[in-house]
Amino acid sequence: MQDLSKKSVLRIRSKSSFKIKNLALIFPLLLLAFATLHSQPTADPSGHSTFEADKLLDRARQATDHAERESWASQSLKIARDLSYNDGIVRASIFLGDLCDKTSKTEAALQHYLEAESKLQPGSPSLPIVNRALGDIFLRENLHKHALRYYGEVLKDTPQDFETMEKLADAALHEAIFDTAEHYYKQLIIKFKYDGNNPRLVHIYQKLANAYDQRGDSGKSIYYYSAIERIIETWGTAQEKSLLYNNLGRQYVRDRDYAKALEYFRKAELQCIYLPCDYPEVMYANLGVALHNTGETRRGIEYLLKARDILFARQDWAALANLEHLVAGVYFSDNDFYNALTHTELAIKYAQQTKQRQTLANAYETAAEIHHQLYDFEKAFDYYRNYLTQLDTIRTEDRTRQQRIEQQRGLLAAAEAQIKYLIARQNFKELELQQSLYEQDKLRLLNENLALDAQRKRDEVLLLQKQKEVDEANIRQKTLEALRAQQELRLAAQRLDVLNQNNLIAEMRRQEAIERANRLADSTSRAQELERAQREAEYQRRQQADFRQFAYSIGFMLFAILGILGASWLYARRTNRQLNEQNQQIQAQNKEIATERSKSDQLLLNILPDEVARELKTSGYATPRHYESATVLFTDFVNFTRLSAQLSPDELIEELDECFLAFDEICDKHGLEKIKTIGDAYMCAGGLPVPNDTHPQDAVKAALEMTSWLARRNREHARAIFREMRIGIHTGPVVAGVIGKNKFAYDIWGDAVNLAARLEEHGEPGRINISKATAEAVKHLFKVTPRGKKEVYNKGLVEMYFVEP
Repeated sequence: MQDLSKKSVLRIRSKSSFKIKNLALIFPLLLLAFATLHSQPTADPSGHSTFEADKLLDRARQATDHAERESWASQSLKIARDLSYNDGIVRASIFLGDLCDKTSKTEAALQHYLEAESKLQPGSPSLPIVNRALGDIFLRENLHKHALRYYGEVLKDTPQDFETMEKLADAALHEAIFDTAEHYYKQLIIKFKYDGNNPRLVHIYQKLANAYDQRGDSGKSIYYYSAIERIIETWGTAQEKSLLYNNLGRQYVRDRDYAKALEYFRKAELQCIYLPCDYPEVMYANLGVALHNTGETRRGIEYLLKARDILFARQDWAALANLEHLVAGVYFSDNDFYNALTHTELAIKYAQQTKQRQTLANAYETAAEIHHQLYDFEKAFDYYRNYLTQLDTIRTEDRTRQQRIEQQRGLLAAAEAQIKYLIARQNFKELELQQSLYEQDKLRLLNENLALDAQRKRDEVLLLQKQKEVDEANIRQKTLEALRAQQELRLAAQRLDVLNQNNLIAEMRRQEAIERANRLADSTSRAQELERAQREAEYQRRQQADFRQFAYSIGFMLFAILGILGASWLYARRTNRQLNEQNQQIQAQNKEIATERSKSDQLLLNILPDEVARELKTSGYATPRHYESATVLFTDFVNFTRLSAQLSPDELIEELDECFLAFDEICDKHGLEKIKTIGDAYMCAGGLPVPNDTHPQDAVKAALEMTSWLARRNREHARAIFREMRIGIHTGPVVAGVIGKNKFAYDIWGDAVNLAARLEEHGEPGRINISKATAEAVKHLFKVTPRGKKEVYNKGLVEMYFVEP
């Protein structure tokens, strides 16, 4: 019986240990399933995934038709935005930016590149690519300051990017930042000298020479031309040498060193003796001017006429107009007025034919001076009047063209700020959405963990109860065994009493036999009787010894049973104590679970109203409700777009967070329900989700307190950014609730919402603009001033009122 009970205990314990092992295995499996779920491509409720976004972008790269490439890439970008898949947004934006840039869609390219820039982290390998593309756009649009900024960011990440370094130097030249330009050009010169890249070296020297030439620093310009001369004379072709000598000669002409200029023009002519030159007319014209300035006017005119014959044969009327005017100037300076007049009239003819207003104006001016020298003042006056007319036209066209260019540049620069603001606003909305999703996931995981903990506790309690039942059965079994041993001990005692009585009777018989033997001692029979009595006495002694040994065995067994009973009692007491301690732990853990559940419920109440949250928890969905009367309040900061462009995204969010936290407290104080924030706009409503009759005055009180809070903040914080605010309030029917099954958000709909937004738009900074319906409801509590009827988009004329503080 005892062996059987031990086997039962072993079987029960093995089953309990199996349950514990199963529980230990379930939790790692759950973790593995959770990790596997999150290792899959991210997907949104619509079924899209990051894999799909990447596949669409690969398809766009492989497409040959431009429209098809743009369509695939745009779809990829949309999916990446929906998933907040930053890597996908960056790749698709860069691809679309490159497409738009190639097709001259400058603003679209700018938008895509700026979106990619906003998603990239410092140190990302794609960041220099995006900044270089932005710099190229602004350099091409002559917004050189913006180009400098982006090229500078590229060089911070890739200081050995010599192509970008040259573009930065070019932008600095256009902005007349000569020190910066020369600094980077000199780094390029060192690089090209080391590589032996003479064409690129000449190109850099040429840029520097031209820049200092335009600046009027002929010394530095000649210095760089001389550097070019050393390279060209060693490595250059005859054509390159001819071009170089022409440029050097022109530079000395600007310095009025005509002898030196003539020397270089002669060198250029020598290069063209054996090999044909690309532009011989330029060389002849330069020689003619140099000879004229050195006193050899007749020879100079010969060269000028050679150049004219070349241009006439080529029928290059535009260049011919300028050359004829140049010849006329030479004749005029030599006081040959009639030849000067002839060439001036030809210059006027060709300039009119090719519509060169500046050349025509210059020719009119020269003709006026020639006729003045010939004392034909009437024609001189006519030509001078034509000159002034052309000059005014040129100036007007230049001014108009410059205004158009400046307008385009201004629009592009403004577009950059606007796009950055929109991207920051989009990022802010994405952060809000991600925070909401995070809170929902946190709630879900918390509830799942609580459920797992509760199940684990129930399993532990069940296991302990089973163990307790097994221990109690063991104790009952041992108790029964102890009782059985006690009964056997009593039976043994009774048998011992009977044996003692039998021994006493036998002793008495033995005494009687001895006496009888003594009486018969003299006879043989008496001796035999004595011997028999002795044998019986010996037999009785042996029985008594056997009985004592049996009694000792029974006593030892009884002592062992009592010891087992005591040990079982102590084990049962210790088990009960452990059960009590575990029950106390379970009660404490139940309290902790209740506390965590309360926290999760409170977090849900921060997202949804109390009634809606209870309905969602009860039924899993919330039915939208119609409210016959509710009051909707909108706020909006004045000049938000312009002011936010001055802030970084972190500063913008910090500023908005401070304001909206204060507005949340004011809404709670006056019983209003916050609906949502839309960028800088704050929307709340009264009279829902629990209807009441005081919602119009509650909304007006809240609006007055919001206005007072903003004014107090402006006084206390001189550096506050958002200092003015418009508020619009309207009372009317709305529908409120939660729609959909994912990403719950409490919202309201209806014409009253739209009209409240329009009232905010037609309000004034620092004033509370309300509708007639709201005014009728609060005029007995607040002073309202009629504004008359205002035209509202899609609403017609709407009567409006101001609430006076």
